[in-house]
Amino acid sequence: MKVAVAVKNNLVTDHFGHCDYFLVHEVQEGKVIGTEIIKNPPHEKGYLPNFLYQNGVNVIITGNLGETALRMMEERNIRVFRGANGLVSDIMDQYLNGTLESSDIICREHQYHSKQ
Repeated sequence: MKVAVAVKNNLVTDHFGHCDYFLVHEVQEGKVIGTEIIKNPPHEKGYLPNFLYQNGVNVIITGNLGETALRMMEERNIRVFRGANGLVSDIMDQYLNGTLESSDIICREHQYHSKQ
């Protein structure tokens, strides 16, 4: 299973589409067995759910994301944890221990920047 954490300034980002990169953890039997960094491509509405799906991501952990992105993640069976903040290591510990909770808040204001 691959768990991607949206990161900005070495912390879980407030909005996954605006992160610097995704720290993708390969998880087996409740333990991280490998980690890779995937650079966030230029932000474009609707692009990231497919991009992450194609990279084998099963779970996203972020501060928040928009309704379209959330729906697209769910359509691809990618579980989304919203409302996370702080150090990636602390958030991953919560995820691995089964104590990470997701908020029900949806990000409703966006600024989209097309690829150029």
